[in-house]
Amino acid sequence: MLLQIFNSPIESGAQLFLLIVCILIGLGAGLSAIDIRSTLFKKDSEEDKH
Repeated sequence: MLLQIFNSPIESGAQLFLLIVCILIGLGAGLSAIDIRSTLFKKDSEEDKH
């Protein structure tokens, strides 16, 4: 599906915009997942100490 999007005759600016959007979405999802993991592990470690 991504190959179809990038192979279709869109303006280079639109292709670059789509690529940037995909990268930002990926980074945002990765950072949020890291935040969730860190908060969960912090809660677990605090519970273990008590």
